Amino acid sequence: MKNHNTVFRTSMIATALALTATNGYAAEQPLAEQVEALNQRIAQLETQAAPSQFKNSEVSLYGSIRPTLSYLDDSTDETWDVRDALSRVGIKASTEFADGWRAIAQGEWSVDIANSGNFGKARQAYVAIASPYGQVGIGKQRPAQYSLIAEYVDIFNHGNSPYAYDHESPFFVDNFVTYKLVTGGFTWMAGAQFDGDKGDTGADFVNLGVGYDVGALHLGLGYVTQDSLENGQVNGDNQTMGGVVAYTFDNGLYLAASYQDKQYNFDNQVQHGDRSGSTLDTALAYPLSNEYKIKLGYFQFKDGIEDISSMDYDGFNTTLEWNPLANVRVHLEYLDKNYDNLNDDRAVTVGFRYDFNLNWKG
Repeated sequence: MKNHNTVFRTSMIATALALTATNGYAAEQPLAEQVEALNQRIAQLETQAAPSQFKNSEVSLYGSIRPTLSYLDDSTDETWDVRDALSRVGIKASTEFADGWRAIAQGEWSVDIANSGNFGKARQAYVAIASPYGQVGIGKQRPAQYSLIAEYVDIFNHGNSPYAYDHESPFFVDNFVTYKLVTGGFTWMAGAQFDGDKGDTGADFVNLGVGYDVGALHLGLGYVTQDSLENGQVNGDNQTMGGVVAYTFDNGLYLAASYQDKQYNFDNQVQHGDRSGSTLDTALAYPLSNEYKIKLGYFQFKDGIEDISSMDYDGFNTTLEWNPLANVRVHLEYLDKNYDNLNDDRAVTVGFRYDFNLNWKG
């Protein structure tokens, strides 16, 4: 059986010859010019006859592999452990289907470097439509509270960074519907979780946020309300107001601070009753040279519980980074975490990070 491409090309040559002869132009041209004209016509016909499925599309295969080796001391035990600083692999694709309108799909999964190296749970999995009027997405996604606030203090090479925000604030939300609009330096975001009958009003989680970027300055505000459950039943809600300010100076110095006030409201009598908690995360980064950077952070978490069961803590961390290439990082970190009612944690960590991003456009 003949190759389909050979048959297709042969038919196009015949077509091109017929078209050229019909125009009465072949007899007047030298042979070399006729051959060149035929090749150009064939290339044109091939393009018209076999459009690519990736036309007006972009596809990105990306990943970040981040193994660490840590010395851990919790005041009662000292151990060495291979851990993971949130390794992940993902794919993102988008296609323009009308002027200013694009369809977007993204899937991203964790990689279990700390154990077997298998792919772990999904971090993101959604489809979105972007238009001049904003972007609407459905699936597991980043909430505004992280994208506009926490991300700006999440600069450390650790799976629990930002250290105060990490305790009970959202990183990814499943069953999520989002809206995002960027205009005039402002980024407006809204999202709601719809998880069947698990919520009180049909939406288990609602997050609204706005960010403003001008030059090297970023400001962000966010509001979260989320149903709290007890034995599968709604017994109140948690409401969080948060904000961040971040600035990069001309000498490369980066400073950021985020704060959240969290209110725990209960419909029924519970052990600790209604209470108020908070998170504070600060971050500093300064380039020592083209390849070396130092990072410092202070954090504080308060859960509003006034007895010995409180999980309140504060602490600091310091990190030295070596970046021999833009996508390669080696770091040395010291972390000190002090609990009010539990044993303190201290850790010294050496970690590697390798990023890759392969892109195709059509």
